[in-house]
Amino acid sequence: MPDNKTVTIFVNTLEKVVPHKKISYATLLDLAFPGATGANYIVKYYKGNSDNLTGTLPPGGEVMVKNDMDFRITGTGES
Repeated sequence: MPDNKTVTIFVNTLEKVVPHKKISYATLLDLAFPGATGANYIVKYYKGNSDNLTGTLPPGGEVMVKNDMDFRITGTGES
């Protein structure tokens, strides 16, 4: 159960409890595919903050998380 310093997010439909702060592309990639690295993934988010409801997070990017935010991470199909 999250407290006021953590939030529950969903990464590829799996529930994750993370600190209530910005989360990076690399951290999300590791939550979705442990040990994966690189920029050959697309990170999309939904249910974000009111000024940033949906979007695509670029490699090296960060976004502020909120409770019940949804992230979908998929491979680009490129190597």
